[in-house]
Amino acid sequence: MTGITEIAPDVYWLGARHPELQVFDELFPTHNGSTYNAYLVRGRDKIALIDTVKGLFAEDYLAKVAALVPLNQIDLVVVNHTEPDHSGALEALLERNPNIEVYCTKPAENFLKQLYDIPMKTRVVAEGQEIDLGGKTLRFLLAPYLHWPDTMFTFLPEQQLLFSCDAFGAHFCADGLFDDEVPDFSSDFNGYFDAIMRPFKDKIREAVAKVEGLDIRLICPSHGPIRRRDPKTVIASYRNFAAPPPETGRKRALLLTLSPHGNTRKMAAAVRAGMESRGVEVVEKSMFGVSAGDIRDELERADALVVGTPTINRDAPPPVWQALSLVSTITPRGRIGAVFGSYGWSGEAVKLIEERLVGLKYTLAAPGLHYRFAPTEADIAACRGMGEQVAAALVGDK
Repeated sequence: MTGITEIAPDVYWLGARHPELQVFDELFPTHNGSTYNAYLVRGRDKIALIDTVKGLFAEDYLAKVAALVPLNQIDLVVVNHTEPDHSGALEALLERNPNIEVYCTKPAENFLKQLYDIPMKTRVVAEGQEIDLGGKTLRFLLAPYLHWPDTMFTFLPEQQLLFSCDAFGAHFCADGLFDDEVPDFSSDFNGYFDAIMRPFKDKIREAVAKVEGLDIRLICPSHGPIRRRDPKTVIASYRNFAAPPPETGRKRALLLTLSPHGNTRKMAAAVRAGMESRGVEVVEKSMFGVSAGDIRDELERADALVVGTPTINRDAPPPVWQALSLVSTITPRGRIGAVFGSYGWSGEAVKLIEERLVGLKYTLAAPGLHYRFAPTEADIAACRGMGEQVAAALVGDK
């Protein structure tokens, strides 16, 4: 059977390749396809599967398993994460062998019962719990929110293998299986972190701390190449990616503006002056032409988010909504907000953006301001007052 690789003695990769994939889960562009990595570990006494594959590839996956071991001889399957690209073949597997025990976290057990209408013998694992397969040990390390609440890692200490689920992965499919057999995929690795892992930096730091001290020879993720060139550097990269933003000793506000005719930006200058007059450090970014990475970086460092938006066709323009969509991809340091803007025909955008900020758990420091066309001197004074109110909310000055 082709498509099976022994990556260590009695440890096999038998996943699926999806080179033609262009968008993962109809959400994330994949420039080089992806893989759905699954593994088999054969001990003297028991045989374990580590995850399965996307349902589209279930039959091919089961054929690979059967080429190594009859399905009725599989003892257990470890579900590191229940998302269907990991567990999609589980139902078909259990239909062929209902005696297989499913090892997973408590959240994963709950999710599996909702995902699959089939009896399964689940075994909920605890942090550090081990299973002896006979000469091979599976040790479970809980890693919640990397990137679902159900996630865990599985470590095989005898052969220094870490089955890391989505962590340390990449949407990248090439002819080789290992990182030293394929072209450079650092941009895919970095992009995967930004798209999947970045919202959970505090949880990443906790998970990295659990594995930094382990003697790891291979990192076996759920997507992309197996990492054997320098596993410690791969882990260190996650430590660096997830580092908390530097402290400056001053409160910091991110001022996002979009101003087709310059009027909203005039208001922004006054709002900024109000914040700076109270000692707040202000970073201003136009929402047109700025990269998503720049906005995410600043959102993570900001104690307050202030948005200046025009109203176009009774709505905030697309760049404003696109910028706000990035809030859910990071962990903001602070959640103080305010909204202002100019308008011509109507002024709905400010209220709409306020509602969005509230939905994102921001506390509004001041009522929204919106003025028709060019702001007057009185309007500019009110904008400065808004900036002072935001600053007061940040420093606790009533």
